[in-house]
Amino acid sequence: MGTTQSAQAQSSSSPTTSSQMMTAEEMQLKQIEQSMPRYSRPETFEEKLYRKFSKEPLVPIGCLTTAYFLGSGIKSFYNRDAGRSQQMMRARVAAQFATLMIFIGYAGVNAFNLEIAPGYHSKQEDDKKTK
Repeated sequence: MGTTQSAQAQSSSSPTTSSQMMTAEEMQLKQIEQSMPRYSRPETFEEKLYRKFSKEPLVPIGCLTTAYFLGSGIKSFYNRDAGRSQQMMRARVAAQFATLMIFIGYAGVNAFNLEIAPGYHSKQEDDKKTK
């Protein structure tokens, strides 16, 4: 048993000496590993829902409004109230259109970038020039 203990002691001391004497390939692998992006944990459904509702609150409101008009129109159709049913279906189309325009508006605002406009100077650049 004395020989196995001495072998374990040598093997436990050898990683410290071998880490000091890394080969070029090991150094390259370590550099690649350090430069690789770290993966973050995936976003849960609830987190994504909260983030989207916080960022674009009018889209879910429009969806709920559309669903209300749809449900009310179907209920009116079931109760054989043709006038109210027609009115609710027209309101549903208007709500869908408004929701679509809001969605397109949010997409346009997010894609709008003034920094590519000719002659645009950011506030930071203006502050630097005045100093």
